[in-house]
Amino acid sequence: MGIESLTIELDNSDGIYFPGQEVSGIVHISNLSTKILKGIYLECQGYAKFCFNELSSETYYSTEETYLDLKIPLITNEDRERFELVSGTHQFPFSFILPTKIPSSFQTEMLAKFGYGHVRYSIKVVLKRSSRQINNETCHIPFSGVLKPSWKPNYECVISFTVRTIVDLNTIPKAAMPTQSIKTKPVFRWFCCRSGLITVKVYLHRTGYVAGETILLHADVDNQSQTTLLGSTVSLIESVDFHTHNKSKTYERVLCEQKRRGREFQDAPQVFPIIVPSVTPSYLQFCEIIDISYKVEFRLIDSEALASKLVVPLDILVGNVPLRHRIDPTYNLIAETYQ
Repeated sequence: MGIESLTIELDNSDGIYFPGQEVSGIVHISNLSTKILKGIYLECQGYAKFCFNELSSETYYSTEETYLDLKIPLITNEDRERFELVSGTHQFPFSFILPTKIPSSFQTEMLAKFGYGHVRYSIKVVLKRSSRQINNETCHIPFSGVLKPSWKPNYECVISFTVRTIVDLNTIPKAAMPTQSIKTKPVFRWFCCRSGLITVKVYLHRTGYVAGETILLHADVDNQSQTTLLGSTVSLIESVDFHTHNKSKTYERVLCEQKRRGREFQDAPQVFPIIVPSVTPSYLQFCEIIDISYKVEFRLIDSEALASKLVVPLDILVGNVPLRHRIDPTYNLIAETYQ
């Protein structure tokens, strides 16, 4: 019989850490019989990786960036070829310090035909087995982590942890500033006859937000055409840019969406509340191959007249330290321009 259980327990139960913080925990091993091993060690890794396919040219792009790569011995053989791990329950404490300049953990969900991208951090414990135990030996262990019995065949258990890099909105001047966008489109009907203009004005009282806060998007639609407006859609969109040395690719996904139907917004400006979900902060600081940005997008729905839909985007910033001083929504310089 072999190893009964192999687990990694972090002292921080939620598994969330900040750059420069100490990561500590205990490796638990339970074996029913004496095992002859070459060593027990941890592999601590942090890296960014992505790959995507360019469908038009059937070309595959991939790149990777490393932020953490540590090998920490828990037991060494002290110049001996092997040592015995006697039967019983064993505990091995460990600790290491995260680098100060590493990006936040990130995982994006992408289409299977597109590819994938992520920033991941993990800890793996390895029980390096002696070659004389290879024959007729299995590596099955009931455990709570992820076991990867490899062909070597070592005993391994892997757990992931999360890194949250601080993005303080108070250090970004434009985070507290209002923002606006105005877009006008001509409306054409039969025989390409112009029937008037539709103008959309959208604005926010500030640009920076953190998870859990509410974005209040103000929208004013001026319909000087003969077309019927059926409603509007407001979306919060995450944009991820992937960069290799000779190619870039952008992937977008809708985080949340709000729809309104009817003609009510033609009579008075409307306010669309959007709650910011828990997402990775803007920029993905300290990562050179992946960029993250966010925008709020107002899309006007008409009956038939607009050859291309009228879409008005506003870029926003998402951080994890909120603004201490915010502009009072009742007093907005942008709103004054609408008078």
